[in-house]
Amino acid sequence: MTPDEVVRHSKHVVIELGAAFGHDPRYRARGRRLGLARWPFYFGGRAGVLGEVDADVVTAACGFFAPSLVAQAWSTARARRSLGRIVEVDVEECLRWGRNAYGELPGLERSADLLERVVAAADSSGRPLFAAWRSLVVQADDPAARVALALLRLREHRGGSHLIAVLAHGHTPLTAILTGPGTTKARANGWTEPWPAVPPSARGALERAEQLTDDLSARPYAVLNADERAELVELLDQVKDAYQRFRQPRPPVACADI
Repeated sequence: MTPDEVVRHSKHVVIELGAAFGHDPRYRARGRRLGLARWPFYFGGRAGVLGEVDADVVTAACGFFAPSLVAQAWSTARARRSLGRIVEVDVEECLRWGRNAYGELPGLERSADLLERVVAAADSSGRPLFAAWRSLVVQADDPAARVALALLRLREHRGGSHLIAVLAHGHTPLTAILTGPGTTKARANGWTEPWPAVPPSARGALERAEQLTDDLSARPYAVLNADERAELVELLDQVKDAYQRFRQPRPPVACADI
């Protein structure tokens, strides 16, 4: 199995599971306990690893959000809690979610070992969020937590790669959103009308950007041999299946430690 084949088969696992903890109701509840609404908690947690930077830096690093949304959320996060504390809670929730979603799977130790090798081999150039997350020291000793953290980091690597690819093919973040997901997603990310004109060539450019994103995301998997890559794909399929079972509706339970 080639690095490109790994990405084609497993990119949706990285994209979805690398951020799935942020959709857990308990995650939002932790933010509220910090006095933070959705976006301040999101940007404080995701971009707090960059440190006490200006909102323009966060906008540049995250890429696909309106500067006005980022500025307001970032200012609120910094005013109400230390960035270090917000990141700490963000990491805690990521690791907790991984343990709950697929922590009983066999083979997680091997999954973690392979994923961490890929993370270590990845090029951080032009990907400041990935670089910051990779350098963050996290005490994640159990394999489920290690897998969750590795998937978060690989998602940031792919996100940075996508921003590079979008810009390389003549799009802005906003025109890429308008060409792809559309105006509903643009509004959700804080953008407002009037919308810029999107030429007929935009769709083809976005498709080429997606291919370049895959190509850039595939490169770190070259650190594994063909058998290891095939093994990792199989292991990630098991993680995905466990996650999908975890998402099935379950009776509510009391959670005193939210």
